This record gives sequence, structure tokens and C-alpha cells, in this order.
Amino acid sequence: MRLNTTKRLLKAGKPAIGTWLNLPCVNSAEVMAHAGWDWVTVDAEHGPMTIEMMNNMFTAIGTTQAMPMCRIPENDPVWIKQILDAGAMGIVVPMVCSAEEAENAVKYAKYAPEGIRSAGGGRWRFWAGDDYPMHANDEILVVVMIEHIEAVQKVEEILSVPGVDACFIGPNDLAWSMGLGKGLGARDPSHGEAINKVLAGAKKVGVPAGIHCRSVEEVWQRAEQGFQFLACTSDLNFMFGAATQGVKQIREKIGRPNIGE
Repeated sequence: MRLNTTKRLLKAGKPAIGTWLNLPCVNSAEVMAHAGWDWVTVDAEHGPMTIEMMNNMFTAIGTTQAMPMCRIPENDPVWIKQILDAGAMGIVVPMVCSAEEAENAVKYAKYAPEGIRSAGGGRWRFWAGDDYPMHANDEILVVVMIEHIEAVQKVEEILSVPGVDACFIGPNDLAWSMGLGKGLGARDPSHGEAINKVLAGAKKVGVPAGIHCRSVEEVWQRAEQGFQFLACTSDLNFMFGAATQGVKQIREKIGRPNIGE
């Protein structure tokens, strides 16, 4: 079976860097995977993804060394088995707020006897090898999202669940759950304290912690703090940021600051 290089990086205590795919586009997935990330995560929670589109995106990512991941729409056994059968080598499970919910995620992602994942067909045999069913339980990466203040308070309990390979902080949802609103968390000390509590709890339990970063510079900062599963913005934001900066530079050079003038 094809080895999950991201899972091995995390187990070795090393950073694993990746990005988010918000666009339902095979070409975008292919381009981003070829950029050299350790992993790329298709966002099926907030992105307008169908299972057919995800299947094709995982296929495109699989032409590179990057690991195809998916943030699943919800902690649901049907979604998880379909996404894994389509070729994802790991799942990011949103809004996990209890040990029971973490146990369910692990159970849904693993074949018996460790779990209840259905042993049906899938394109995994072409992507990962005919021996996939014998090794999938060891290679599939299960990441739970700590993105609610209730989960912060239970972080050690959640991350002590066998089979949870890493946690991942969603800063925006965490801020909302704290009554701070989008964008306010970074300016509020309590938000930083909550993030630090998750990192400390993860280190105590011995589970790698991750976080979504808004820039390359933030990835550097978070890696120095000890975060390992590091997401650097997204395909949509990379494209919009580069395009916006390019247009601005051109307009400044030609002396046309506004559209149509």
C-alpha cells in the first residue's frame, strides 16, 4: 500500500505543511498539489463539492507526492466511507466537541475490528494498491478539529481517544464560539489563550496539533510554537491575493487607479 507520508512526518515530530482547496476544480487541485505541499485538503464542509468532484480532485492530487486529504461535511459514516473509497488518505473532522464524537470519527474511518467502515469497492486499489484493506487502518490519517470553546475545555479527553492522529484548530469558528466574531480573535488575548491551551493539551497527551494559518509568515510562527499540521491559506486566497496584488501594481505603474478610468 502507498504510505501516508504526512502521517509519518507527524509521528516523527516534524511539521507537515499543506493547504486548503475551496474551489471545486480538478485543475486547481492539480496545480496546488504540484506546488510541493506535503498534503492538500479538499474542503467539503464549506466548499461546493460533490462526491464525483472530490473523486476527480483526489485523482489529480494522486499524481503527485502530496497526500490527498478531505475536510468532511460532517462526522457521518456514509460521508467518511465514500470519501475514503474515493481516494482520500485522511479526513479532517469538523466541530469535534467530545471524546464520544472523536471515537465515532475513528470508528467510521477504520475497518473492523477497530471500526465499522464498510469494506466495499472503491478506486483505492488503483491509488494505493491491492493490499489497501489490510493496511488502511494504519495509513489513514484521522484529524479532529478543535474549533469550539467547549472542545478547548475537553481537549485532553478528546485527544486521548485511540486512533486520533492529530488535532486542528479552526481559529474563526473558535472565535465565534467565544463571542468574538470573525477576525476579532487575533486581537483578543482570550483567543490566544484558548489556542495555547489546545497546544499545551496536545503536547501533554502526545498528539500533534495543527492550525489554519493566514500567511506564510504565520506558518513559520506556528511551527516555532510547536504546531505540526500546518495549513497555509487556500487555493482561493492564493489566487485572489496574487491577482489583486498584480492588478494593483499594474494600475500604479500605468496611472489608472480605478476600473474603467
